[in-house]
Amino acid sequence: MKKKLIRIAIILPCAVIALGILASLLSHAVYGRTLRASVYEVVLRRRYANPRTPEEEVARLEAKRDKGEKPYTLPDDLKFSVPIEATDRDGTQVFVLNGDAPRDVIALYLHGGAYINPFNAYQWRFMDRLAAEADCPVVAPAYRLAPFATYADAYADLTALYRDLLDKNPDSRIALMGDSAGGGLALGLAEYWRDEGLPLPDRLILFSPWVDVSMDNSDILPLTAIEPILHLELVKLHGIYWAGGQDTHHWQVSPLYGDMAGLPPVTLYCGTRELLLPDITLAADKLAAAGNDVDLHVARGLNHDYPLMPIPDAEPAVREAIAIVKALEAP
Repeated sequence: MKKKLIRIAIILPCAVIALGILASLLSHAVYGRTLRASVYEVVLRRRYANPRTPEEEVARLEAKRDKGEKPYTLPDDLKFSVPIEATDRDGTQVFVLNGDAPRDVIALYLHGGAYINPFNAYQWRFMDRLAAEADCPVVAPAYRLAPFATYADAYADLTALYRDLLDKNPDSRIALMGDSAGGGLALGLAEYWRDEGLPLPDRLILFSPWVDVSMDNSDILPLTAIEPILHLELVKLHGIYWAGGQDTHHWQVSPLYGDMAGLPPVTLYCGTRELLLPDITLAADKLAAAGNDVDLHVARGLNHDYPLMPIPDAEPAVREAIAIVKALEAP
């Protein structure tokens, strides 16, 4: 009996290790990603399962509007490695991470959340790391969201904030960054600021940018079966709220339809297992056709906003994005 228990004690851990190695090899072979990324997709699928119907979502957003808008507050459980301070600019909350760092480079980060959700912990962790490793201030505005505001409000508020940044930091280089909805907003603002004759940011870095809120691209439909986070009918509804009565194909709502000539160099990241892949690819093609410097990274087997996720597969994108910001030098 004792010998049998010893054999089991030896064989069982070896079997577990062997299964882990096999699962890791299969994850790489089938999906081109680590086992941890595969497991995390399962977590995401469970987290975002059973979404509300569009009718339920309309009722929720209308009830939210009736209750009134509340200011954003930092969650108590967030830990930062750099100082963070909150200010108010004409009603727009603005958070500045590492504000005492040298201002040769400033990162202006616009968070995602389908234009209805505030910052999440993943975005804060990335911004904290960016501020620390690039040793620069990161400016993160809590721009107003639907159902209380529309794209027009965001354009007005963020343009005023950007003018302030330019006025107070005339010698700084600016990296304009964003993820998901914030990435689409960043691209639209760059188009708008060019038309307004403002000095443009020196670089655009966009994670899974939502460049067409209409979601009309037929190439999106096959991806609905594998996308674990975004639900097509719900994000289309969120885009309608954000448009606020404007056509969802208007370029300020969906910058894919804007004039992309004369923009700063753009680096884009997206995964093959996300609904936004077809439109991000189209945006990259359109940016390149307009004569811009474009660097598109499509990560096989990865999900929406993958650079922000706690998976080893995100690390190359995170390191590269931080390196891009660090490489910007004041003239």
